[in-house]
Amino acid sequence: MIINKINFPIYGTILLLSVLIGILYIYINIRDDIKKNNQIRLYFILYFMFAFILGKYYTMVADWNFDIMKVGFSSYGGLIGVVVSALIFEKIIDMKGKLIKHAIISLPLVYGLTKIACFLVGCCYGIPFNSWFSVTYPEGLNIKLFPIQIVETIMFLILFVIVNKNKKNNNISYYTLIVVAILKFLLDFLRYDHLKVLLTFNQYFSIVLLVITLGIFIYKKIKKD
Repeated sequence: MIINKINFPIYGTILLLSVLIGILYIYINIRDDIKKNNQIRLYFILYFMFAFILGKYYTMVADWNFDIMKVGFSSYGGLIGVVVSALIFEKIIDMKGKLIKHAIISLPLVYGLTKIACFLVGCCYGIPFNSWFSVTYPEGLNIKLFPIQIVETIMFLILFVIVNKNKKNNNISYYTLIVVAILKFLLDFLRYDHLKVLLTFNQYFSIVLLVITLGIFIYKKIKKD
């Protein structure tokens, strides 16, 4: 498959739509718990602000490029932003953890959709791979590559469907983050960036995320028992 350059801001458009879909999912699940419109607006402002800023800063640190206008957005930075914004809002309005839970559940949905944008514009591409389902970007590397972006889209949308069906489980937030960390760690082996290093920056962060999530989960289980 050959993907030519698209003369349309497809990346930004899909990115924005993906975030809006994630926000819509959260809103549908928390609307009965938030009665005032200004409270809803406050959370959405925090969501956008932290997802945007931390999505940028994560990329700046990962790429060691501190030109905030030129670096792209990182999924893990956005993940941090979404979780932080939910934690802050929970401090303002106690929702018994319901907001945090649905914000975390929405992460695989948003991430899976954003990877469609990466596939179409040719970023975050996969390792060299010669097959009938390889993808080539003539204005990029111009070689056959593994379509890792589409694989990530499929994997994370499947994850979203599964965790959404089990959203009544009290531990679903932990399970979601654990699986996200494992998937990101494994799938990064199929990215082109992995050819240059033993482990990518995302893989190191996946380990950190997994350790922190497991640590908090185990601590709370012990404390509860």
